[in-house]
Amino acid sequence: MIDNPDELRKITYTVSELLKADKQDELYEILNSSEINIEETGYDNWDGGTYFYTIFLNVNVETFVRIRDRIEKIETELLSRFEIGTRHLENQIVSSIRIVPKAQPRLDWKKIAGFNTKDGLLKDVGFIMHTMISVSTGGQRIQEINDEYKTKYQNVDKALQKLNLQNPNPFKDLWDWYGKWSADFSTYRERRAFIREMFSTLVQTLEETEEPETISVTVDLTGWERIERSIQEINMRHNEASKEEQFQVVGLLCRETIITLAQSVYSPEKHPILDGTKVSTTDAKRMLEAYIAVELAGSSYEKLRKYAKATLDLANELTHKRTATKKDSSLCSVATISLINFIGTIEGRI
Repeated sequence: MIDNPDELRKITYTVSELLKADKQDELYEILNSSEINIEETGYDNWDGGTYFYTIFLNVNVETFVRIRDRIEKIETELLSRFEIGTRHLENQIVSSIRIVPKAQPRLDWKKIAGFNTKDGLLKDVGFIMHTMISVSTGGQRIQEINDEYKTKYQNVDKALQKLNLQNPNPFKDLWDWYGKWSADFSTYRERRAFIREMFSTLVQTLEETEEPETISVTVDLTGWERIERSIQEINMRHNEASKEEQFQVVGLLCRETIITLAQSVYSPEKHPILDGTKVSTTDAKRMLEAYIAVELAGSSYEKLRKYAKATLDLANELTHKRTATKKDSSLCSVATISLINFIGTIEGRI
């Protein structure tokens, strides 16, 4: 049936190629930048029955405003191509095309702060697209790349969930994708087109939505969810802060985050306190100094110990600073997250 997603993709691709061959560049752009939906809008039971469908092209508001005086003409031109693209179907007719405006979503990028960034997410999506195309067109072997693909898939899926976006890719494993392409797409060209179309709306949404300034964590925070939530809060508060009291809140959040970090890695049995003092569970400086002394022991790590101590001292000083400006807030956030990246790397979270 024409309202089957796979069938609709094939028909849309055919129409797209017809427009390209006719050098209808504007119509080609409208079709390929649209979110496409189809609805059954009529039925005639004569001679076995005929189903009638309307295809809705959801375009961004800017495009709709630009073409609204020519909407009916454009819809008629597109309908004529869809009639050609569906000639092989019996008792199924695309009876109308409707172009409707749709506002672009406003993504709250702060929701993935500390986990990923706009550029990082686009890079991960690009990796997935490239890999799916490669394995299905005689490139990489599934056995050699599947583990990395599954890890990237999980990271992308998690980020999209945080951004309240639907993951258009149902293939969590490349063997699932193999089952799809081997059954439905006989040519490399069809496989490439399927992947590009599947991801087109998502990539466009990610590319066109501005990202606020954030400070990123580069290590894996799995199991450190409290730290992850704290980083999101630090980035949000830092971006919104405009008064001294608000900048001081960022410092307090950074201090609490460092305490959580220390509690996550420090072990009294394994990391003896350097000056022999009995420490409280909130004495992050002494706990992390003890941790660094053990985990980076030996002459070969001397420079790294100095760097770690300097980063810890800077973060500790900034989080206790009584006066606060935007600059202080930014430096404090950078120092705190640098410390998380450093300790996370020691812990093997890379």
